[in-house]
Amino acid sequence: MDEAALLNTAIETDSVVLIDRHPGSSLIAGTPLGAAWPRSGEPFSPDTRTRLAEEVPEAVRTGTERTDLQDVAFGLRQLTDIAAKALSPGVNDPTTAVHALSHSSALLCEMVRRDLGPRLLRDDHQRVRVVLRRPGLSDLLGLAVDQPLRYGAGEPAVLARIAMLLREVAWCGAPGQHPPITAALARLRSVIDTGDLDATERRRLTGLTESVDEALAGRWAPGRGD
Repeated sequence: MDEAALLNTAIETDSVVLIDRHPGSSLIAGTPLGAAWPRSGEPFSPDTRTRLAEEVPEAVRTGTERTDLQDVAFGLRQLTDIAAKALSPGVNDPTTAVHALSHSSALLCEMVRRDLGPRLLRDDHQRVRVVLRRPGLSDLLGLAVDQPLRYGAGEPAVLARIAMLLREVAWCGAPGQHPPITAALARLRSVIDTGDLDATERRRLTGLTESVDEALAGRWAPGRGD
């Protein structure tokens, strides 16, 4: 995304531009990548429509494959692919999956300290002119956790590492970022409650989920099953 070019076009056309695809997402030729609205509330003139239709796509560079340039989810996607493949029946390598989840946790703990979600570009009067869609914490947590949780539902070591990942992200994140962590914790608890686990494994995993609650409350509780 050429942010300067997008902002300049939005200002000169007196519009608000939304880019609805974030870097790394799939874009099919001939389909819209965003939308624009006139700030005045009046319909765009034909010339303004033409200018927006020409200049906005020129500010978005596309390619045949994902790269790490502006694509905050790309590295996380690669780590999750490693974990998912390690948990496939043909590989059955939970140790590698746990190792990948550890790297995902480190990446998420770095991301959670940054500004996630939509990026807003403003003019000199601080009016929003361009909205760039970017993944939020809910998207990133889902990317890191959902597939390992699904494919590793019967592997206590994987469930334990997911619990520790949520605990670590909860500790590093701000209170405003707690809702997606709480939602991921609820999914983890559901898998633990319905899974084929023996009593010892279930107690240990329950202790780890409780340690996530402690971290969300700002307390680090050592010895809670880890």
